Amino acid sequence: MRFLILALFLTACGVIPRLPIRSEPAGTKNEDAGVANGERIYFTAANSRGERIPYSGGPPFGGMMMGSYLTCAACHGPEARGGTHVMHMQVMDAPDIRYAALSAEAGEHGAGEMEEHGEYDLEDFRLAVVEGKHPDGEPLNRNMPRWQMSDENLADLFDYLKAIP
Repeated sequence: MRFLILALFLTACGVIPRLPIRSEPAGTKNEDAGVANGERIYFTAANSRGERIPYSGGPPFGGMMMGSYLTCAACHGPEARGGTHVMHMQVMDAPDIRYAALSAEAGEHGAGEMEEHGEYDLEDFRLAVVEGKHPDGEPLNRNMPRWQMSDENLADLFDYLKAIP
């Protein structure tokens, strides 16, 4: 009992360091930081280091108008639910890109594809975001930009979309 009281006293005085509640091995990435980076990319088209994510294609005028830039949220909305909107006097219909919707739609581009292909994954997401293709190889709408982003930024953006209810 005396030892327990002494240990509590020394810990309270800072003599015995407290163990962190959540520790990660050196060099591992904090999952919350990845989701936060993905959220930043989604809303600003720049990563957490402030680096702008370049793209090619997309809607006419490249999304630039009065100092603004094209972002995922500009077309897919703040909750990633998509919908019909007008950009540069052109009506566009952007799909719901929340993870639940992407997974549900993975089988829509060919009979029985879901059984053959499986769950919507990071490679499917890369095909859409970087190459502008559905999982079955069919091209996406020409209004979808082809983003040039690192594997880390792409994974963070995917993780962010998975975190949206």
